Formats: sequence, C-alpha cells, structure tokens
Amino acid sequence: MRDYIYYTLALFIAFPFIVTFLAYWITKLTKKHTWKAVHNAVQWSAIFFILGVGILLQLLFDQSFFGWIILLFLISLAGILIHQYRNQTEIEVSKAIKIVWRSAFLLFSSAYIILSFIYIIFEVLS
Repeated sequence: MRDYIYYTLALFIAFPFIVTFLAYWITKLTKKHTWKAVHNAVQWSAIFFILGVGILLQLLFDQSFFGWIILLFLISLAGILIHQYRNQTEIEVSKAIKIVWRSAFLLFSSAYIILSFIYIIFEVLS
C-alpha cells in the first residue's frame, strides 16, 4: 500500500499537468463553477510544479536548488508585503500568499515545460 502512494506521488511530480487536470475536473464536477475550478487546480498543482522544477534542476546541474526556491518565495512575499504597506493602510498576509502562490504556478509551470525540453534534448544528445 505504501508503494502505491509513493508511485502515485512520483507520477504526480513527474507529470504535474495530470494533477492540474484532475483538480480542475473534480472541482468542476462538484461545484459547477469554472473559475473556482481553475483556482482550485492552480492551488493544488503548484506544489507539484515546484517539486518537478526542483528535481529537473537537480538532474540537469547535479545540485539542489530547493533552498534558492524557498528564498525566491520569501523575497517575493516580502516584496508584496512591502508594496501593500506602502500603498494600503493594512497588510493582508493571506492575500499576499495567494498572489505569490498563483505567480509561482505561472512561473514554475513555464519553467517545468522549458526544463523538460532541455532535459530531453540533453538526454538524446548524450
């Protein structure tokens, strides 16, 4: 049973678009609201794109980049909180986290596609 869970997680990390599609499809069936389904799919699949990009970077460069990824998140969150502090009277941490998380989905899904192609090209050429 434990192996089944490990293999499922490995599949979702290797192919995070499956998680995006499944989360969208399940939310669409249960709530019947398209935009809620899109937001739910983004929220649930972002972590798999982040892990996938970290693993692809590790495979390409033989070095772990997870520390740099965490630093990128912290700097992005700090930048958004500073922007909120200067432009608004209140700081909304939950809103800032949502912005960082949705931006991370866009950034890491794009990076995942690019790094996947680079990794495939390197494997074919070597």
